[in-house]
Amino acid sequence: MKRLALALCTLAAFATDARADAIDDLRDAISARLSLMTDVAKYKWNRILPVVDAEREAALVASATRDAVARGVPEPWARRVIEAQIAASRALQVAATEQWRAQQHAAFSGVPDLASAQRPAIDAATARLVEALAAARCALVAGDTESRLAASPAGLGASVWTIATAALWPAPHDGCAAP
Repeated sequence: MKRLALALCTLAAFATDARADAIDDLRDAISARLSLMTDVAKYKWNRILPVVDAEREAALVASATRDAVARGVPEPWARRVIEAQIAASRALQVAATEQWRAQQHAAFSGVPDLASAQRPAIDAATARLVEALAAARCALVAGDTESRLAASPAGLGASVWTIATAALWPAPHDGCAAP
């Protein structure tokens, strides 16, 4: 009986560690994607381009949602989470450009090209985020995950982080074992 109890405790601890790792990976993926947006804003600032690129955003949402669904993520939730990432990215860029406008900032040097460098990096970061989202889906319905994702990583504003993470809840329970 003691061995069974020990085995169950060990399994529970392993499951808790796996859930925590999945949430940490999701946190890192969201943060990594958002960290690319300052260079995007700089590129747009230098070329006096609008922050919003509705066509690119729509294509990214559609593609990332398809990828998430292929990984078993329910479509409405996947779309909601991906749209939140776009909204957070947009909010970060708007805040940066408003600050630069107030400072009458000059053009930035050494900004990577949007088409050849930044978009491929964004696409890779989005793919990583979708993978992490699929892996963390069931962990998001178990335990105290909201508090694990509450604090924004260094360098990201709390409002941007809240936009990016608020859409994670409620996470769909279908296909997830009871916590």
